[in-house]
Amino acid sequence: MNLRGSTALGICLMVAMVPRSAAVILLASGDPLYHTTTPGDNSGWQYQGNFRGCLGTPIAPHFFLTAKHIGDSTPGDVFDFHGDSYTTIVCYDSPSTDLRIWKVTAAKPFPTYAPLSSGAADLGTTATICGRGTQRGAEIVVAGQSKGWGWGYQDGVERWGRNTAVTVLTSPPLLKCDFDNPGIADECHASIGDSGGGMFVMENGLWRLAGITYSVDGPFRTGPSDPGFWAALYDEGGLDNSNGTTWTSVPEQTANIPSSFYSSRVAASLSWIAATIAPESNALPAQSYGAWQSLYFTPAQIATPATTGPMADFDGDGIGNLLEFALNLDPTFNGQVNMLSNTGVSGLPAVRLETTGGSTRLTIEFVRRTSTSGSGLTYIPEFSSDLMIWQAGGTATVTAINPRWERVKITDSLTTAATPRRFARLRVTLAP
Repeated sequence: MNLRGSTALGICLMVAMVPRSAAVILLASGDPLYHTTTPGDNSGWQYQGNFRGCLGTPIAPHFFLTAKHIGDSTPGDVFDFHGDSYTTIVCYDSPSTDLRIWKVTAAKPFPTYAPLSSGAADLGTTATICGRGTQRGAEIVVAGQSKGWGWGYQDGVERWGRNTAVTVLTSPPLLKCDFDNPGIADECHASIGDSGGGMFVMENGLWRLAGITYSVDGPFRTGPSDPGFWAALYDEGGLDNSNGTTWTSVPEQTANIPSSFYSSRVAASLSWIAATIAPESNALPAQSYGAWQSLYFTPAQIATPATTGPMADFDGDGIGNLLEFALNLDPTFNGQVNMLSNTGVSGLPAVRLETTGGSTRLTIEFVRRTSTSGSGLTYIPEFSSDLMIWQAGGTATVTAINPRWERVKITDSLTTAATPRRFARLRVTLAP
């Protein structure tokens, strides 16, 4: 079934009776407040906007992507992106998928937008899924065995979870995710209202939009006398599953038989997307501090520099907003995240001793916005022996990650034999 929002006209009458919806269903918790705020890793949450009770994702200065089935093609509705309103003027429907692109008024472009997946990392990698489907409902038990949970109360709250696409379907092109138990950390399933929500995967050091939530397996029933129900099941064994017209019995087996949800695959529609948004494109946009702010703060918050300006610390984690911008961190997530040496794409600088050729030296490693990214930032790594006098210098090793980010390691010019006490720091400045 398609997972549209309120006033849905679904495959069966049961869908039409389900009111407005809330959030993805999680394996680990039924707490309605669980995962209702940012995951803190810039994995797609920041690109989500609210539209017709569901979600959409900006993909170009005047275009956002969502699901076709969440409403009609009448323009004039508002796309709410972090508290900023964008009015739709026309939509474009994919001829072969459930994808729909909406165009917003020319006078107000999106300051920045989500990059799109090429498809290279769609399968087998951990994805972040955002949605406004239902809470986790009552436990489904068959013959004394727990099978999962029914769809619960619908409160309109956005939630995120994780899953992994295991299969690519071709007609229409979909990414299939199973609700496994045990699953990965933050394992989730979709439910009604999650349609239009983004599925994001890490590709080339960036979280990219790989799919738009479309449908789920079901409904299910315990036997011929059961009218049927919708559920997120990690084991369908012992139940009947319907494809909308026919019920099929699923035999009980030793191993779990998970139900699945499906996302319209963005990579299969890249040519259509490019043609639709032309002459604009989805090329990675320059990202100034102001554009970056729009991904996390409302217009009212941005108008208050004391909390969202470069020198402020919005989330109170001891990392100023300027450093959050410079080091690819989430300014609304209270937590100090350290960068992974040699592979990291975000986080506080990694400082450590390294021995090469018999000499031990201090190194500082960090991610840096590239000179072509439009950030206006200058990164100044410095070393000191007394925390009083700091000097820039050392040998730099730069590793390209993508057009927006690079990884930099600076090796101190002095060895620990020459000066046993050595310190490193990173200063960042922002051009006016």
